[in-house]
Parts: sequence; structure tokens; C-alpha cells
Amino acid sequence: MEAPAVLDTRFFRFTLHPEDGRYEILDKQSDVTWRSGPRYPRFGQVVLAGGDHQALDLSDCEAKTTPAAVEMTFRPVPGKPEAALRVTAHSMNDGRTLQLAYEAGPGLEVESVRLLDDALWVTDVDRGYAVVPVREGLLIPADSGREYTQSFDTYAYEGCHMEMVGLVKGGSMCLVIWHDPYVTPELRSSLGHPPSVTGNQLLSLSVSLRKTAHSLRLHFGGKGDFMSLARDYRQVAKGKGYLVSWDQKLRGQPDRAKLIGSINYKLWSVLDRRMSEDASRETALHLNWTFDEAAEVAEHLKRDLKLDKVLFTVGGWIHRGYDNQHPDVLPAAPECGGDKGLADCAKRVMGLGYLFCLHDNYQDMYRDAPSWDESYLQKSPDGKPALGGIWAGGRAYLTCAKRALDLARRPQNLPAVRSLTHANSYFIDTTYAAGLQECYDAQHPLSRWEDMKWKQALSDYARELYGVFGSECGREWAIPHADFFEGLTGVSGTYYHDAGLPERLGATVIPLFEAVYRDTIAAYGKYGYDVDKSAEYVLHHLLIGRTLNYHGIPAHLYWTQPSEPEKAAGTAGDPGLFARGQSGWASGMHPMDRFVKNTYEVLSPLNELTARMHLTDFEFLTKDRMVRRSTFGEGKHAYTVTVNLGKQPYTCHSPLGGDVVLPEYGFLVEGPGFTAFHALSWCGHVYERPVLFTLRSQDGRPLGMAATVRVFHAFGDPHLSLGGEAYEVAREAIVTAGGGR
Repeated sequence: MEAPAVLDTRFFRFTLHPEDGRYEILDKQSDVTWRSGPRYPRFGQVVLAGGDHQALDLSDCEAKTTPAAVEMTFRPVPGKPEAALRVTAHSMNDGRTLQLAYEAGPGLEVESVRLLDDALWVTDVDRGYAVVPVREGLLIPADSGREYTQSFDTYAYEGCHMEMVGLVKGGSMCLVIWHDPYVTPELRSSLGHPPSVTGNQLLSLSVSLRKTAHSLRLHFGGKGDFMSLARDYRQVAKGKGYLVSWDQKLRGQPDRAKLIGSINYKLWSVLDRRMSEDASRETALHLNWTFDEAAEVAEHLKRDLKLDKVLFTVGGWIHRGYDNQHPDVLPAAPECGGDKGLADCAKRVMGLGYLFCLHDNYQDMYRDAPSWDESYLQKSPDGKPALGGIWAGGRAYLTCAKRALDLARRPQNLPAVRSLTHANSYFIDTTYAAGLQECYDAQHPLSRWEDMKWKQALSDYARELYGVFGSECGREWAIPHADFFEGLTGVSGTYYHDAGLPERLGATVIPLFEAVYRDTIAAYGKYGYDVDKSAEYVLHHLLIGRTLNYHGIPAHLYWTQPSEPEKAAGTAGDPGLFARGQSGWASGMHPMDRFVKNTYEVLSPLNELTARMHLTDFEFLTKDRMVRRSTFGEGKHAYTVTVNLGKQPYTCHSPLGGDVVLPEYGFLVEGPGFTAFHALSWCGHVYERPVLFTLRSQDGRPLGMAATVRVFHAFGDPHLSLGGEAYEVAREAIVTAGGGR
């Protein structure tokens, strides 16, 4: 048996067993050892290009040790010793990071390499878990009792939105990082495992590298948790150039500041036209809003709901309605009022101080479009046009990202829309949502890297014209090129498009994205949802300090139409609590207006006050993880958000309100200038049913010392104690420390 090859630094020790490729990595900071896969004694696997894609083991090897590296030579092809794969385990300058990199020798054509192969495993006994950056993020424990194998391709639709995966065991953390879109991590959970493993469940990580991907890094941070992993990755993101803060983005672009505290209010869509799959016949046509009505909706938000911060988006404005005849957008939909109506709508909405945003698309092209031209299309390996989805306009075909920019730049596209509307914001759909593509057209071939480059260029072009730019879902590579993401924080009133993903993995959604990138971009959810089932969705946004998306707006001038009788307010565990208004500000209003007003009054101030702060802590306050607390900022400037998603009441202490009892879906927001609560008690006053109030200092001083405080009352008992004084606030009031009004 050969002697082990050892790479020793101040912070970790990597030990390789050349006879079979096994290894261990001791994190000296925490005295925890991370290991290669327990099922098979090997380093990893290689899949050769061509043939049947058989995976060959990287097992016995020749090993050479240098002061900074262990160099391994594997010969995985029987009878072909010249077909060598060289792997280097190299210590980076910080001494905490181990880089694994491979190079294929002559005669070895590689399809993919698994440099991590069921490795870095954790168990239930270790109190182990993985964290994966899918949208906001997932904490995936090793004690869920579930078996699965789940891949998270880099920048795929619900894959890794950041180039990292984290693992924690025994309170020790390992951060796996890379910088290439051809990397695919895979988690495997099993309830059956080798006798050498202690515990009932094993959770392990594999990472496959293809094409340009030849390396990854393991960062050993010692003792920590997923927040520690996020803080370490934030430094990595800064090195990649992805960490572009609001302070940088606002220089010379004052309209971008309007996103801070703004809700995402979208009319989807003003014109809804449906075509057959081959786009040969119209199957349905619905006019939901004229452009004049769209402007009236915005004016209603300002005049009647008193909303100051709104990203107001119009979809379906293009000539034939959304998802129809792209890329030919003008003249604007005649059914809605045409070019003149759209220009007037834009002027009126921006006159309210709102961002006026138009929803467009340059990834899809339709056969019935006047500009249909296959030279713009992405091609599959067989040379055929790449198929998109079947949407309202029928079958879509995907454009090549390089050619999509050419389409957007045409005089009749983005320049003409800007000239017509003077809009101060623009949204180009799917740009960040779809996984990175490849194009095989000989005239404009693209790799995933090049697809990213041209999508960034499209973003930059639209942003230069309109000042504020956003797209769907969001990825870290888009942060320097955009101002808002739509879909990162949730989908259709839940966490994911694949709504069952957390349950299948036994996972909990965590604010991983917030801990890395919170102060860089505005982020929203996408698609419509049922406001009567939205409490958890709202509280999720409260925990991450983000405002909501409102994408299920009733058609036309909805508030002028009769609506269902108002439901009782203040019922504990009511999933529609934010649409309630009895005895409160929005009592008697349309349910959508009650929901918008109540959520705005809680989420908009919180986001306004914390958008440029870091998420400094996130805690589970109960064993079942149903009571959670976020902290934004530090010290006397910090804001905390506590929410109760559990069935049992939870009591937390407030410096301003004393012992505050939170029912199911209860919350407490506290900071120097703003407090909000949905609770059963406040300042010693016990309410028969839960109430919802917000308090905001009006003179810039902390609430406990403020001379004037604005009180907003959403529903329930209107009596409120503050600073030793008793008040009765039916809707809203400015109260003074001396008890006046």
C-alpha cells in the first residue's frame, strides 16, 4: 500500500490514498473531517466523449506532492496508459481554500468529469445539511427521512442562481464554489448506506464539469452556519464583479432610487389574444384594459390608496397582444388605444411619480410575425430552429441571444418605443429566467458563456435607453446589468414554479440570496395568486424585507364594480388576513385594494429603510423552524422581523411593546423608525382577536423618542397604547408624545 499524499496548510489537511483515490480533508479550525464518497473507493469519475457515455472510475493513481499541491495522474481506460487525466489539488493563497482542477491528456476526449463524487457527505447524526441557491435559497437537511437525487444545473430555471453550494456538519461549514456555467451539482439523499457511516440518512454531493469547466474550489470556513457560508460567498461574488451595490447604481440615475420601497404592480395583460399552435387562427380575444383605463388604475393607486412608491408595469401593449408576433411590437395595440393612447398612459403614470414599465420579449419569435426570419433563430445541433414554448401566440421559436440584441436595436423596436412613450423603465421577459443556451448556427454560434455575454449586452442596451431595467427571475451574473428581478422571491404566491420542490427534499426556504446580494438589486415575485391564501407568501417577503408583486389585478376599473361581502378580520390563522379591513383603513374597499394597501403599509417602509442594509442574521426560533427572525443592519440602526408560521402562539419581547403574542401568521417588525405588528397583545393590552398596526416616526428620531408618529390601522380593535398614552385610531392618525392628535 502506497503512503498517502498529504497537502497541509495552517487551516486544512488534504490526505489522498493513491491506491484507490479515497481522500479526507480535515478542517483544523473546527476539527471536522470531510470525506470522499463512502460507497465506492474512488476519487471520482470521467465520462468519455462519443460512444455510450460510460462512466469510468478515477481510482488508483500516481501521486506527486509539492509544497502547495498534490498532483494526481489517473489512467481510467483499460489498456490505454497514455489516456491520462491529471488532477491537481492546490492550496489557494488564503490557506482555507482547496482548488481541484483537471486536465485531459492526449488521447482522452472527455465529455464530463465528476471531481466531487458522492463526497463531502453529512448525516442526521452530524446535524448536517446542504444549502443550494435556488431562487432565494434552500436549506436541505440530512434528517428529512426522504430519498432522492436532485440536480441543480448552473443558472438553470430552478437550478443554482449563484455559483455555489454549501454544506454544514457538526457546526462546521464547507463552501463549494466555481465560475463556469457548465457545472452541475447534484445532491443525493439515501436511507441505506455503508456500515462505516453512522446515522440513518446520508446526504452527499456530486459535481459534474463539462466543456470549459475544469475546476472548482472547496472553502473551509471552520465553525459556522448557512449565514456564514453566505458571508464568505459574498466576498467571492465581489471578486467576480457581481457585487454592484445600490450606492454604485444610483450614481447619475436618480430614477433607480424609485425602486427602493416600490411595489411591483402589473396589469397582465391589457390585451390577451390567443392563437392556435401554428398561429393560423385566433381562438380568443379579451380586452382587459384600455390604455386610458390602465392610467386610471395607476391614478386610483395614488389618489385612493395613497401609494407613493410603485413600479407600474403594462403587459400586452404590443400590436397583437403579449406573446403574439414578436418581435413586431408597434404600433401599440389598437384595441387598447393605439400609439396615442399608450403615450398618454405613460405620461399620466409617470406624472404620479411612478416608474412606468413596459413588458417586452426578444427571446421568442413567431411564424406569423411580419419580421419572421429564420436567420435570427437559435439552431439546435441538427441545424433546425430551436423550439420555444406554446404560448398565447402559438408555437414560439427561440432567437439566438446575439441576434436578439440586433432585433431590439432596430429603429422600430426599443428606440421607437422610447421615442413614443418616454418610459422610465423597461422589462424584457425570460432574459434571466431561461437557462443559458447554445446556438449551433454557423453564422452566429454561441456557447453558454457567449449567451450570457449577449444577454448582458441586451440588458445594458435597454438600461441605457430607459434608465431602469429588469427581467424575469434573476441570476447573479445579471446584477451589474439590471435594477430589478421579477420572480426571484416567489412564483404564483408560493416559493417555486416547482411548488413541490421543498417538500420533496424536506427543505426549508432560506434567504441565502439576501445574505449575499440584498443591497444590490430590487427583487420581486411573479405571476398572480389568491390573496385569500397569501399569508405565508406575504410573511416570506416580510422576512426578506422585500415588497410584493401584484400580478392578478381584476380587469378594467375593478374597484367600481360590486365585490363579495367583506370577510371577518382578526381571525387567528386566517391565510387571507392581509385582505381584511373591518374597522380599519380599507374597510369597505375592494378586496384587492385592501390587500394592496395593507401589505404596502408593512412591506414598503421596511424595504425603504433596509434595502441598502445587509441581512446580518436569520434564525429559527423554534425546533420545528416555524418561528423565524431576520435582522437587517447592525446595532442601533438594525431592524428585526419575527414571524410565526406555526399553529401555536409565540411570545416575543419588544422594547417598545413589551411582551407581544404572535398568533399563527403573526409578526413583529421593529427598528428605530418603524414598527409593525399583527398580534394579540401590545404594551400590556390584550386583544380578543389579532390586530394589525404600523407605527412610523415622522421626525427622524427613534420611535421611543419621536414627537410625532404616524399610526396606520389595518383591521381589528382600533385601540392602541404608545408611550404610556392610549389612542383610538380607526384608519390612520398622526399622534404626539403628549397624547395629542
